[in-house]
This record gives sequence, structure tokens and C-alpha cells, in this order.
Amino acid sequence: MVDNTATKSRPEYVTTYTPSLLESLPRGVQRKTLGITEDNLPFKGLDIWNAYEFTWLNSKGKPEVAMAQFQIPGKSPNLIESKSLKLYLGSYSNTPFKHRNEVITTLESDLTLAVRAPVSVSLMAPDHVQHEGLGLLVGNSLDAIDTEISDYYWNPDFLEIESSTIVRESVYTHLFKSLCPMTGQPDVASILIQYNGNSISHEGLLKYLISYREHAEFAEQVTERIFVDISNRCMPERLGVSARFARRGGIDINSHRTHEEALPAEVRVWRQ
Repeated sequence: MVDNTATKSRPEYVTTYTPSLLESLPRGVQRKTLGITEDNLPFKGLDIWNAYEFTWLNSKGKPEVAMAQFQIPGKSPNLIESKSLKLYLGSYSNTPFKHRNEVITTLESDLTLAVRAPVSVSLMAPDHVQHEGLGLLVGNSLDAIDTEISDYYWNPDFLEIESSTIVRESVYTHLFKSLCPMTGQPDVASILIQYNGNSISHEGLLKYLISYREHAEFAEQVTERIFVDISNRCMPERLGVSARFARRGGIDINSHRTHEEALPAEVRVWRQ
């Protein structure tokens, strides 16, 4: 006799197309705490989401798979709660579509409505994703700095100018961790800082980034907080902050905020 106990007790996940699963969250609430407004943002930016577990059915009922990439403008009024996105994408798994373009059009329409700004969607075949492989962040790593720290709650006081010497540099860390404000689960990331201006203390910058360890905030909001803190305390002439968060639920988030239109080269780092 087959034991169906586990099947009966497992959570019910929707596997037929259900756009109502998407949950939008206004960006403006958090931005007010940073002293910025929607009509006068101090940065340009883009949020890039990669969903590695996306699947649907073709017209014959055969499964199709792809890495789905969503490019969401940083100026969009809303962001999307990540668990709701996972559930929404899961609702495609037993839904037939005639053509791949129909899948893309449906995704773009739903996500654009959710964030209230145009969202670009692409579907990448497994061979393409594998060919692209992993990449490295440009610049110098902060992770070898021998420092002592016991402050794991967001503390911008660590940020300081080391000298008035004008530099142009890229630095990064893989030691970043924050918390999801919805679940309390850890969000780990690689953070890339690129700037022109007075030399920023590397030790202070690393301590500042580590101080997010018990800080709860969405990935996109974390990126904006880092950008605003460095801008306010170190006043660089140009600044770019890129946060590449590790996969959770099969989805990674890559959030970029810069003074300029150009973004750093998109790479998939080792935890993605």
C-alpha cells in the first residue's frame, strides 16, 4: 500500500498560471527614510532578477525550461516581493503555451503591471547559461583586511575619508549578509563599490558593509541605502553600487545604483 501521508500534509502550491500571486511593495516608503523622493532620485539604476528554476509546458504538454531574466527599472514605483515572484513563476509549471514568445509577453505584461514601469524579460536556454559561466568582480577585494568588529547592526559611522587624495577605484566584498524583512532568512551577497573622489578608508568601508549582518531590508533597498550613505558621508564625485545576492528559492537579485547611465558588466558570481 502506498503511504500518501507526506503528500496529504505538504503545502499546496499553485501550478497553473495565476498572476494574482504577485505582491507589489512601494519603494517610496523606504526611500523617505533615506531622505529621497521619487521625483528627485540621486541615482539611476536597474534591478536584474535571474530565475533558474523556471518551467512551463509547450502546446504538446512537454516541459520547457529556461533561466528567466527580468530587468526592472530602479525608478519604478514598486518592487516585487521575492517569495511572491517564486510562487507566481511556479504557477507556470503546468500551464501550456503555444510559443515561447507568448510566455515572454505574459511575463512582461504581469511584471510591468506589478511594478508600474516597463519590465524587460528574456528566456535563456540552459546551454547559453552554461556557456556564459561564472565571472569575477573587477577591482580589489576588501576581504583580506585584518579588522576587529562586533557591530552587526547597520552603522554608517564606520564610513570615513582616509585622505584628500583623489582616486578612482573599484573595491568589493563577498562577506556581506543582511536579513529578509519578510522571513528573517539570511540574504548573502557580493557588493561592488566603484567611485571617483577622496580616498575612502577600506577598513571603515568593510566594517560598514559587515554591519548589515543583522539588518533587515530588501535587496534593492539595501543597495540604495549603501549608495546614499556613501554619498552623504564621503561625497564622491561619481559612485556606483552593485549588489549581487545569492540565489534563494532559485532566484538571484542583482541591484545596481549609479550616478551614470552605464552599468558595470553583468557577471554571475560564484554563489549564483
